[in-house]
Amino acid sequence: MRVLMILALFFIETPAPLPLKQFQHPSSEPFELGNDKLGESLATFVSKHRKAECADSTKTRTNCYQWVEVSIFGMTAHPDPGCSPKNHSAAGCVQGITAQFMDKRLILLTYAVGGTDKTEATSALKKKFGTPVIDTREATVWTNGNATASVVVGKATKANEGPTLITFMMSAQN
Repeated sequence: MRVLMILALFFIETPAPLPLKQFQHPSSEPFELGNDKLGESLATFVSKHRKAECADSTKTRTNCYQWVEVSIFGMTAHPDPGCSPKNHSAAGCVQGITAQFMDKRLILLTYAVGGTDKTEATSALKKKFGTPVIDTREATVWTNGNATASVVVGKATKANEGPTLITFMMSAQN
């Protein structure tokens, strides 16, 4: 009898597993933030961000920063005066735009603005990017192939100094 029960369990049809929900960008287009797209050229970026300060960190890598006239989704950056590429990571200088280029192509872009509520911005990005892979009060993250976009609420630095920021980021793996 026990053998028959085991055989019966073995031959009972189980439904096919449901396909996993795809959490990807609704199109194959690269992520876009503030009219900048991953992969765009350094020249295009500089033409759009005339107040950006750029410097080569290696032969193939360029970093750009902008502290003035920076806003995204109606929120404006308010960095301390005197920010420069040399002190860009100081608590008072993390608000603004940071862009990183590899071989003169955009691979990382962040907008950091003061705030604690990412609800409206995240809602707009969900319409644009689709369903996120992570969606909490502190972070929302999307993926598309080798690219990631996110909105994170947190302190300005690892040492928890400075204001709470909403950081919008998109990046691509090389």
